[in-house]
Amino acid sequence: MNPCAFGTKDPIYLEYHDNVWGQPMYDSLQLFKLMALESQHAGLSWLTILKKKSSYEQAFYDFDPAKIAKMTEQDIDSLMEFPNIVHNRKKLEAIVNQAKGFFEIEQEYGSFSEFLWSYVDHKPYDLNYKEPSERITVDETATQLSKKLKQYGFKFLGPVTVFSFLEAAGLYNAHLQSCPSNPKNLK
Repeated sequence: MNPCAFGTKDPIYLEYHDNVWGQPMYDSLQLFKLMALESQHAGLSWLTILKKKSSYEQAFYDFDPAKIAKMTEQDIDSLMEFPNIVHNRKKLEAIVNQAKGFFEIEQEYGSFSEFLWSYVDHKPYDLNYKEPSERITVDETATQLSKKLKQYGFKFLGPVTVFSFLEAAGLYNAHLQSCPSNPKNLK
């Protein structure tokens, strides 16, 4: 068992940890997708959302922000019946708001990716964890980014969820130093 993988034995989570989680992501659309999914996991386990990921992709046009931004109240009504997603209306509406905010950020900063990566000086910030017990769940950067995102209409992205996003998207290297999936060990 890999202690970096949060003590799980679930094959879906292990696959995610080993091949996706913490690998630096630079594509604005992929970052948007991950952030939207992270917002759905507020109050739930990440594994719950991972198991529903393909349904969310279907429900939200594979997270195409241009299509999502045009979604209406009637679309949200339909999603309340969509199979295998979390039927929390406010969370579903949050993704639509995030799509609109995505375009505001793109216009102001040139790209969503540029905006996000500016919070870590455009290179992954290594948390240098040696043991799982060293892991933290929030810091000042996540708090500041959460506040800024709220200014653009992003919801369900408080500091803890934003911290989780920063780890998942590889802006933070939160893998244990000994983890085979640590980006430093993949070079």
